[in-house]
Amino acid sequence: MNEIICHNCRAINRWGANFCATCGQGLIAAVAPGDEAPTVPGSSLAFLEHGSFELRIGRRTDTGRMRQTNEDSLLAFDFLCANKSVSRPVGFFVVADGMGGHAGGEIASGMLVQALARRAAEEWLSPAITGQDESFDREVWLRSAIATGNEEIYEHAREAGIAMGTTVVAAIVEGDRAFIAHVGDSRAYHLRADDIRRITVDHSLVESLVVARRISPEEARNHPQANVIYRTVGDSPQVAVDVSRITLRPGDFLMLCSDGLSGMLDDEAIREVVLDASSPQAACDALVDAANQAGGEDNCTVILIELKSS
Repeated sequence: MNEIICHNCRAINRWGANFCATCGQGLIAAVAPGDEAPTVPGSSLAFLEHGSFELRIGRRTDTGRMRQTNEDSLLAFDFLCANKSVSRPVGFFVVADGMGGHAGGEIASGMLVQALARRAAEEWLSPAITGQDESFDREVWLRSAIATGNEEIYEHAREAGIAMGTTVVAAIVEGDRAFIAHVGDSRAYHLRADDIRRITVDHSLVESLVVARRISPEEARNHPQANVIYRTVGDSPQVAVDVSRITLRPGDFLMLCSDGLSGMLDDEAIREVVLDASSPQAACDALVDAANQAGGEDNCTVILIELKSS
């Protein structure tokens, strides 16, 4: 009998399940039963070319209607390599939602985005361009890069004598492969024409109650402790980073967002806005507008990546 082992809690799940029955983490099945397994360097799936693709990108960040400052930060870095009529798009995308008084949140999210941008330029860019360095483990790299940012923020907060931290969701996209890392309640979604699936599991009190089936997802949205997060970047010397991996099909969308979007719009409303829009950028603009119309209670940031055949 084929089974899937959850990379988060190591529980055994039935083949074909999308989420772990124990912890709720998204499950990734790299190959179907009977298929030849792809090359795996260390613990990471090597990037495989499955065709010629391009990425269409949208991005938007907004203060919202209730806040005076925007403590969210984003990074959207993408490029395209084309040779012999084969296009290979590559991108690195980050959404960080800062927390802390006296501008601590915007400092924390900005520090993290800058730290990730530096590490990407120094270490990820070259293997991403060539697509041939099978020794480069993208999952390990994502964890290490976020851990470096965590150390910088923690030391800055300790020296300044202030409390500060940030959530983060980050994605490496190489062709039709996406590697997603997150800490906190910023989210990643995988959207298709007929479906929307949340890839990440919030590190929050209400999410733990949902996973334990003590409350429903609908009750979680309006729970009085909906903003209680038990894991963030910068609030302790070390941080645990969850990493997932998915395969995209042409026409699919990968969306990263802060809770200023997911807290205002439910999943189906998000899917409808994305599919109704003429482009990823138009979708991002419409999503932020819809979040503000629904109350705009928090800063709102969204990055939308669409995979297209070329």
